[in-house]
Amino acid sequence: MGSRDKLLKTFTRKQLYIYFITNLLINAVVPYFGFDDRHAVSLFRGAHSMARFLIPMAIFLPFGITFDILKKYFTLLEKEGLAFMLPSHNSKLSFMLRMAGVNALATVIVVTGAMWIIHVSMPAGYSFEGTWLAIISGVIAGGLAILFTWLPLYVVKKLPSA
Repeated sequence: MGSRDKLLKTFTRKQLYIYFITNLLINAVVPYFGFDDRHAVSLFRGAHSMARFLIPMAIFLPFGITFDILKKYFTLLEKEGLAFMLPSHNSKLSFMLRMAGVNALATVIVVTGAMWIIHVSMPAGYSFEGTWLAIISGVIAGGLAILFTWLPLYVVKKLPSA
């Protein structure tokens, strides 16, 4: 196991804990206190729907985590003197923005599609228990935090060393 791999492993573990815990807590607590009536929460209807929390989370969480983790990792590699090679047509910034944008777009499509399928499958006027939706929101955020901490670093690890 090379020094780059060992460095990546410890760095990834630390960042996973930080991103997972903060996103789990924030994305469960904010919706919980944001619902007016916690016993009747709709997915799309009304001012306090679940879409109000999940869709922005599905855009900003993957984008922010991907961009931040790549920025931190590239800074760490440069500080440690370990070189990496990006594809010839990419600068560091464009690589980070492209990966973050693709992750955000894919996530928002999947989350919105899943919410739409659930909405269409439910009877008209059906509402959900807000406490459970807040817990589910936190779990989704924690899962996305793990995925988008690990995925960009996995891609970077596959890049050739200089």
